[in-house]
Amino acid sequence: MNKSFKLIFAVLISSLGIYLAFSGENWTEVQSQLINVNLKGILLATFLLVFSCIVRAYRWKLLIDPIEEIPIRTVFSSTMIGYFGNGILAFRLGELLKAYSLSKKNQINISEAFGTVILERILDLLMVAIVFLVIIPWFPFDNEILRVGSLSFAGIIFLTVMFSFLLVKKKRLQKIELNWLSENNLVVQIHKILKEVIKGLYVIKKNQKKNRVLLLSIFIWLIYILITIIILNSCDIGMVFYDTLILFILGSLSLGIPALPGSAGTYDAGIKYGLVVIFSIESSKALTYAIVSHAVSYFPLVIIGAFYFFYGTVKLKDINSEH
Repeated sequence: MNKSFKLIFAVLISSLGIYLAFSGENWTEVQSQLINVNLKGILLATFLLVFSCIVRAYRWKLLIDPIEEIPIRTVFSSTMIGYFGNGILAFRLGELLKAYSLSKKNQINISEAFGTVILERILDLLMVAIVFLVIIPWFPFDNEILRVGSLSFAGIIFLTVMFSFLLVKKKRLQKIELNWLSENNLVVQIHKILKEVIKGLYVIKKNQKKNRVLLLSIFIWLIYILITIIILNSCDIGMVFYDTLILFILGSLSLGIPALPGSAGTYDAGIKYGLVVIFSIESSKALTYAIVSHAVSYFPLVIIGAFYFFYGTVKLKDINSEH
């Protein structure tokens, strides 16, 4: 699948999401809902989100420490540059931008840095899986779309965990030479990424700080859940705790759908659908929450990331050449 086709597919998915989220709304009512949003709550949620980025950067630093000890301010800078990249670039190239930014300023090479970034994502998947397991008794499996989506998500999590476990137990993949497959650029890239993931998994296994990494992962996702609760209250939407967790999972599933940068359209449609269909929230209020929560999770990180990006020495053309 070439980049042009993937970009067209992402545009179509995002366009459909935007249409489903915003069509047929009473915009006078939506405007009224937006005006009445509690700004103090939004500011608190924004502060907590930025704080979570500091915690996330510290967790990443702990993952990198066995390779090279890098100051937290440098790791935070690269973390925010990654958010900036994901916010403006297709195909989640922000992850590569994040790794490249760190490698450019330090002795760690880009493959090692990218391997630790992938490990971060695996940890994030595990945290979402834990939340999903907690709310299984209350999850609305009677809804066909959510049932298919959640079970597919659970399957991906299971395969990721099993695959990671096998990689730790077996070193064979690291020794595989591609030979006649080496002409296939996609196979080469996948093989290269897997080798770095294996290396990273061994780093974590031998990392004396792995318990701290796990605790930080839990802490990060508790902050995210708290942010969800604060924004819901700011939009005058009252929900019991396990319903909030269900909505949190729906947001995570929506973010995983291939779309334009920033999950344009898909997040808004997924959140609005969940609030209206599952929790019987008024459509305009559901859309208000989708808009506000999306804005809180997007603009502060992209703005801070843009500052570090333009202040630093990383250029997009460098990423294109590496990619």
